[in-house]
Amino acid sequence: MNKIRYSEKNYLCEYDLSLEFFNELGIKINDIIPLRKVFILSTDNGRKILKKVNYDISRINFISDSLKYVEKDYKNIISYNVLKNKKNYLKWNNDLYVVMDILEGREASFTNPIEIKLCAENIALMHNASQGIREYLNNKYTTDVLDISLIDKYIYAYDNLNKIKKMILEYNHKNEFDELFMDNVDKYINEINILIDSLKKSDYLYIRSLKDKITICHNDLAYHNFLIKNQDVSIIDFDFMTIDLRINDLADFVLKAIKNAAFDMNKMTMVIDSYEEIAPLDMKEKKLISYILRFPKDFYAISMDYYYKKKKWDYEVFLNRLKGKLNNEIYRFELIDTLNQKFKI
Repeated sequence: MNKIRYSEKNYLCEYDLSLEFFNELGIKINDIIPLRKVFILSTDNGRKILKKVNYDISRINFISDSLKYVEKDYKNIISYNVLKNKKNYLKWNNDLYVVMDILEGREASFTNPIEIKLCAENIALMHNASQGIREYLNNKYTTDVLDISLIDKYIYAYDNLNKIKKMILEYNHKNEFDELFMDNVDKYINEINILIDSLKKSDYLYIRSLKDKITICHNDLAYHNFLIKNQDVSIIDFDFMTIDLRINDLADFVLKAIKNAAFDMNKMTMVIDSYEEIAPLDMKEKKLISYILRFPKDFYAISMDYYYKKKKWDYEVFLNRLKGKLNNEIYRFELIDTLNQKFKI
């Protein structure tokens, strides 16, 4: 069992585990075990996951409808149970809860190339199963469900880094994190500005108009969101899912699969090749993957987490993570160069 971190303990304490609550769920509980930010429930109807979500009912329904669509052709994903109230959620004391059947397996190991290959193949299978999802959801919700563009997201990031920079310039005292941020921020602001201009001049907006390039995007393809049992892989936790270009997911997975493995370029090649065995990419998509990897995601994320207090970490944790991310930058650029050579861009 994974050790429960302090921040997760605090979050788990916010759950209501009263008898009245479980009666309202319509579930008879035999045992409860904490895991990360959820509880594993042992019930008369098998093991289930209880999760308190931080989004609204419309988001719950959107995720549920998306997963049901994918599940028609790809079964290895988690989905929401319909509860006693005939809904896929329960509102209780102003909080929203969902229940899911547990998918058996252990977390994937990204140090194992065989498991990385299996995960890449299952991402491709999930994407293939979600072909046509944009049109289906557009009709269901009578609005376009396509996520906001990367161009708009990068403009937002550009503005945020400039705001943080302006804020720190007014500090009378700067700590080591502030100094490291200021030593690097102009470089990243310039990178993002060039990236925005490159995307505007590229085929990005055209590709987003093509039906076969738009799929469900998980957006958090970390090792703990893949469960492996024998050769079967299941994908869980779709809290951050969107409807967008499939290459967004692929680029995200490439980074996650190799950055904790000393940026092993062979694993990067294997990820792309394994994905393409099931879902081939065209040259325009391959070029865009290279663009997506140019965004300084790690520096931006740690800066937002620290200055906007999105994570409840100690200062030393933030500082060490920033240093680690800055040290990895040379490998990110090596990754982009290797990818460009592979794709002959």
